Amino acid sequence: MTTTTAAQAPAVESSSGDSASGGATYYASYFPASGCASPSLPKGTVLTVTAADGSQVVCTVDDREADNPGRVVDLSPAEFSELAPLSQGVVDVTITW
Repeated sequence: MTTTTAAQAPAVESSSGDSASGGATYYASYFPASGCASPSLPKGTVLTVTAADGSQVVCTVDDREADNPGRVVDLSPAEFSELAPLSQGVVDVTITW
């Protein structure tokens, strides 16, 4: 389940080889802090998530995210808050694996 608190800006997903760019959101806090959800990557894939300002978090795909256009990863609240305030709801990122 994705939880957001602000208007969600549309993000355009693009992917090339072992990276993709688009929006990151956060989900309910009952998931592990180091876990994340992906609409397409296999469980166990380790991702580096980089925001436009250069801040990064590393997570392991442990859940499946609904395929929301423009979204590339769903982070734990702790991970998301390393990239942007939770009140932002969506942050543009590049993921690499």
